[in-house]
Amino acid sequence: METTTIILICIAVYMLLLIALGLYANKKRTSNSLKDFYLAGGGLGPFVLLLTLYATQYSSNTMLIVPAEVVNQGMGMILVLGYMTAIVVLYLTFAPQLFKISKQHDFITPGDWFDKRFKMPSLTLVANLILVIVSVNFLLSQLIARGHIATGITDGQIPYWAGVVFLAFIVIIYETLGGMRAVAWTDVIQGLMLLIGLGGLFFIVVPDVDELTEISNWLIENEPEKIGVPSFDFRMYWASTVLMIGLGGAVYPQVIQRIYAAKTVKVLKQSLGAMVFMPLITVLILFLLGVISIPHFIEVSDASQDTALPQMLQVWGQESLLAFVLMIVVVLGLLAVIMSSADSILLSLSSIISKDILGKSILKNSSDQQLAKTGKMISWVIMFLIVLVALQPKITLWGLIELKMQIMVQIAPLFILGVHSKRVISAGMMAGLIIGFLFSITTFFMGYKTLAGIQSGLIGLLLNVIACFVFSHFFRNKLNAGYED
Repeated sequence: METTTIILICIAVYMLLLIALGLYANKKRTSNSLKDFYLAGGGLGPFVLLLTLYATQYSSNTMLIVPAEVVNQGMGMILVLGYMTAIVVLYLTFAPQLFKISKQHDFITPGDWFDKRFKMPSLTLVANLILVIVSVNFLLSQLIARGHIATGITDGQIPYWAGVVFLAFIVIIYETLGGMRAVAWTDVIQGLMLLIGLGGLFFIVVPDVDELTEISNWLIENEPEKIGVPSFDFRMYWASTVLMIGLGGAVYPQVIQRIYAAKTVKVLKQSLGAMVFMPLITVLILFLLGVISIPHFIEVSDASQDTALPQMLQVWGQESLLAFVLMIVVVLGLLAVIMSSADSILLSLSSIISKDILGKSILKNSSDQQLAKTGKMISWVIMFLIVLVALQPKITLWGLIELKMQIMVQIAPLFILGVHSKRVISAGMMAGLIIGFLFSITTFFMGYKTLAGIQSGLIGLLLNVIACFVFSHFFRNKLNAGYED
């Protein structure tokens, strides 16, 4: 039986399993409430919470970009280990406090926190619109990644469009059937498959000392810039990128909703504590696989390097029967973790639009059941529109993540400062958010992604925070003066 046929059969069986889980989750729902659909009733235990956080966090942004950027930039990309570690560290700065408040007030969406803390509807609306923009970007990158994986692992026998359309269809089915409960359960399977597949494949294909020496000598001869110490500008760029991604990744809307969904604060801390070790298990392996792949991608454009890992999986899978089996597990794991990120962000998108935007305007007096039904319909519309865009990708996955994080990081003060500082008020937060957002989006599209080697989004965040405190101080003094008068 041909390799492609075996892969297709395995994928088909796996997809049927996901749909079955969606149907089972639908039967296990305890009510038609928004909390049950979007937060699985708020009772996720440590094991499920850990794996749903893991599967959601390690999306195409990690799985495909890390090996591709190692192929493109060289061994200096070891700095990517800092990304995911930074995200987990920053979780711990606000997540436990936010969780306690969410349980007291039955939060469902990030907008519930904005309303409770700042009590300014216009701020909540602006923040939610930014989250929608970022979420659409995130979902688009997952669909593009699926297409690259489908065509990469089958050497083009499965066309790019088929990978995008088919897997999008499967995600939308089980997500609308079972909500967060289905998403979390499938995340457990997806996370375990990825860990087993990557770990097993690594131990099979990792070179011994002689082979590593051979790869190093090849790099010295052919592409010495990929093995040397990165330049100061490069180190500044990646240091600022680590901080920007750490801050932005910690406040993804789907992550915030998982914080709400934890059973207890102890469960949340246990899961986040275990997440600290995930970069060593996942990102380090992806980095080393990227290093091994460099000699295979001479004179390859950046855009096509998004398929570096899928193409190498095809090569490695031919080495032995065990390698072939593990290659299939990794392929399913890659598809699974990308689907996990897609279903999570789609669920968050539909909740923000249905509850926080439409639910406060044209659907203001609607019941939870009506809003949940609207959210499901919105999921289908969003997925259809983004599939159309994904079929004609005009940007690399790294380009999408840079754009997303430049914007997303501007939301971080709403959570981190909002939880820890009583000095910031809604007017100051609104001014900072608008200034940071406009600066970041303007510089990005003008082509100034960095300024003096520092990510422009991080500079935008600095302006955001400064404006937040300055305007908070100004408006607080003005209010106090008004009270005195």
